[in-house]
Formats: sequence, C-alpha cells, structure tokens
Amino acid sequence: MKRHMLVIVMLLIGMGTWYYIAGAAPTIKKVPTPSFTGQYPGLHLTVESEQAKRHTTSISVPRTDYEVLNEELDAFILEKKEAFQHNLTPSHGQKGHLNIQTDTYQTNEREYTLVVHTYAFTGGANGQTTVDVFRMNLSDGTFIEWDDVLRDDQHALEWFKHSVITQLQHQEYVFENQLREAIKDPKSTKWILTSSGLDVIFDEYEVAAGAAGVVEVHIPMKEVEPFLLSELDTPTAQEDSPIMSPSNKPLDPNGKYVALTFDDGPHPVVTPNILETLEKYQARATFFMLGSQMEFYPDVARQVALSGHELANHTEHHPDLTKLSENGVKEELEKVDERIERLTGQRPSLVRPPYGAKNEMIEQIIQTKEQTLALWTVDSLDWSHRNADQMYRLIMDNVHPSAVVLMHDIHESTAEGLPKVLDALKREGYTFVTMSELLTLK
Repeated sequence: MKRHMLVIVMLLIGMGTWYYIAGAAPTIKKVPTPSFTGQYPGLHLTVESEQAKRHTTSISVPRTDYEVLNEELDAFILEKKEAFQHNLTPSHGQKGHLNIQTDTYQTNEREYTLVVHTYAFTGGANGQTTVDVFRMNLSDGTFIEWDDVLRDDQHALEWFKHSVITQLQHQEYVFENQLREAIKDPKSTKWILTSSGLDVIFDEYEVAAGAAGVVEVHIPMKEVEPFLLSELDTPTAQEDSPIMSPSNKPLDPNGKYVALTFDDGPHPVVTPNILETLEKYQARATFFMLGSQMEFYPDVARQVALSGHELANHTEHHPDLTKLSENGVKEELEKVDERIERLTGQRPSLVRPPYGAKNEMIEQIIQTKEQTLALWTVDSLDWSHRNADQMYRLIMDNVHPSAVVLMHDIHESTAEGLPKVLDALKREGYTFVTMSELLTLK
C-alpha cells in the first residue's frame, strides 16, 4: 500500500512539473516598492506582469507611504484580477489580456489624482476599458472628496450637471437618459481637478454606445474657479536640455558582437546598478523603455542617455498591441517617441512590442514611422526565474555572434547576475554594441 502511495505522489509531482514547464502555470514578475523619490514625491511605481498559457497581464499602479491608501489600491487590483479570471474564455488561439495602468496628476506638492485605466480582453471580438479615479492627500494619508476642494451646495452641483450635459448633448452615440443617471450625484462621478480645469470620465457603455469608447468632458478652469474652496498651486515641470546620443560606430563585418537589451525600465534602483556594471565593462546597451516608467523616473532615463546608451520604444503602458485598434497602437508608440525625443533630441529608431506580440497592422505602423521592429534571439528569462545563476546559464548556453540578448532592468537578480555575464562574454571575445549598431551589419 505504501509503495502504491509513493508511486502516486511521484506521478503527481511529475505532472505538476510538466504543467509548469508547459506554460500552464502563470509566471509573475513583480518589482518591490523602492525607497526612491522620483517625479512624484510620496509615490512609488510598482510593476507586475504575468505570462500564462491562457492570458497575459501588465499592472502598473503607484503605491504610497500610507498603508491605508495601499490597502484600498490593493483591494481594487484584486477585484479587477478576480473579475478578469472569472470572465476569461479565450478562443481561436487568442490569449486573454489584462492591462491596468495609471495616469498621475499632481494638484499641489502633496495631492495627487490617479486615473487608473483597466483594459480587459477575456475572449470574443473586443476588450473593454474601464476607468477608476483615486484622489489622495499624501500629507495625511487620506482620500480627497468633492467637498475637500469644491463647494458642496446646490448651486455648485447644478452647475456641474449643466456643464457636463451641455458639452455632451450633441456628441454622437451619447444617450441622454444614461448621462443624466450617471451624473445624478456629481460627487460620485469620476472627476479630476487639474491646473487646466475639471475633467470628468465615463466608462465605455456608461453613457454612450460602445463606438464612443471612454467618454471625457473637460470644463475649463475659468468656469471652475468660482466653485473652488481655495486656489490651486500646481507645481511646474522643469524641462532639461536634450542629451545628444552618440552616433553609431562603424562595425567590422568580421567582428564578434553581441547586443544587450533591457526592457520595462527605467527602474530607480536596478537601472542605476546596471549602468555601473556596463560602465565597468565599457559596454553600450539598448534600453527599451516604458513611457509610464519614464514619466515617474525621468532622472533615471536621463542618466541612461547621459551614459551613452540607446533609448528605444517599448510602448507607454505595456499592452498587448495586437488587442488594440490602429489608433490605439499609434498612441502607445507616439507617446514614448515624444518622451525620448524630448530627452535625446531625436526619435528612437527601434520599437519592441510587449511580449513580442505583433501582427501585420503593427508591422505596417512601425514601418510607416520609419522605425524597426526589434525582437531578440536570446531570452534570459530573467523575469521568470529571478535567479542570477540561471540567467547566466541561459545566456551563455545560447549566445552566438550578432546575438540580441533580452533582459529586464527592473529585477534585482538581473543586476546581480550581469557582471558575471559580461565577464564571460568578454573572455569569449565579444564586443558589446547597441542593437542599432548591430543592425548595420545586416
């Protein structure tokens, strides 16, 4: 009997191992909250991605120094994940995709509004986008309500309703009855106060037909000012001079080259550590950056450029581009192009779609923009195993002349294992070049 039980246990272990290797078990990569002051003091950006047999996810939501605020954000994320898993019915070889990303607005030195966009594709023809708003005071760790910043009298509430209806009454696809129901209680709507005025957001299908998508209303500040409890003191952003990137060096056709590439950064702790290692080995690399990360940590992105490395486009919010419309793909790419151009004085020449997911439309868009779709030939899988030694073995077992190595500058294990990788590659006679330089050989 004991022998039979032992055989059954071993079979179960073997089946579990196969299940994981086959990709049915999800692999999650998560970046811990760093103690680092970036563009938004008091906010720290966390990144979590997941790749599984049936779906992919990308979640990027700021965290604060207040547990009470973090608990509500965590509960919100958990609810979105559970709803996605419950509704997941992918078919015809399509994976489900959940993408949760945040736009951050700073009202004053310690007050922020987080506008969280959730895109969920669970199967069928189209995905759905919802928007949630969190207004926070990081001076005392509280959420900001309507009556903290706007008058809470009948005149103010009626003004709000009238302003929204006036702007949307002639807009195509909007249903008046649904709109009036959505703004019955103005204080519960998704409103955002910025230096330019008051923005109001409605989910897909909330007040209009699906063709309208997410519906937004902007009420100019001159109309909002009479209803403010106090004047706004919005910080002004400082623009630095562009950093001119070094030109590509001509390569010897008979040389032995490798292009090191890093995705998903910049990260406030890991990226600087990687830069130190690259400098030690006099290695130039290519950093495929997320626009959302660049927004939060502009000084780190600037340091990458100052160190002579290549900045490239990895989209604004890490979506599966194959799930987006043509305009959606263009917007994801254009925002990062603009960020990199402001930083370096020139637009990036390379685009790497998240998950390597592409189709004919995406290839055509990138070609029309006179950019190059840039994938990889050696995958370190650093996002999966989070082990410096395993990363080293995977790279060294698969590297070849003119290889493009994929890593991520958001994992501490990647920074930890990089010196050993560079030392071994250098001893094998490799010269480290950017991906653009490598492409000049082809």
